[in-house]
Amino acid sequence: MPDPLLNRGQVKMFETLAVLVVFFFFLIFGASFYFKLQENSLMRELDKTGQLRAIQVSQKSLHLPELDCSFVNVQRDNCFDILKAQKFGALVTADENALIEYFKTFEYSTLTVYGVYPVPSTIVLYDRQRDGSVTVLQIPLLLYDARQGDYGFGYLEVKAYG
Repeated sequence: MPDPLLNRGQVKMFETLAVLVVFFFFLIFGASFYFKLQENSLMRELDKTGQLRAIQVSQKSLHLPELDCSFVNVQRDNCFDILKAQKFGALVTADENALIEYFKTFEYSTLTVYGVYPVPSTIVLYDRQRDGSVTVLQIPLLLYDARQGDYGFGYLEVKAYG
């Protein structure tokens, strides 16, 4: 004849084990949900940081005296001199010391000026790439041609590598 106390003990032990299994199931589910939320938050923060870096690089490039359109010490906003930009891009491409000097300012990024009107053109100002995420920012520009004495339209494309 089975002992009723032994059956009751087995039932209590089974209940305790079932409660522990359910508890650990909820614990693992909650932890995985929490870590997924943290991962999404981190990815949003990294994206925001990349966008801020791209904005900083673009602002630095827009205020470089090497590229600006200035007349009698009056600087135009969002304006690049085409001749200055061409010489700047050639200098940074050809001279390793210039690339190192401007690395302090632009770090890992690519700056390209695209002329849209009146003549389509492309000028690579600075190009230092690395693997990782890329944030692209485009800013409209006035392009001054000193040879013709007139303005054109274009945009500055900044690719910031994270």
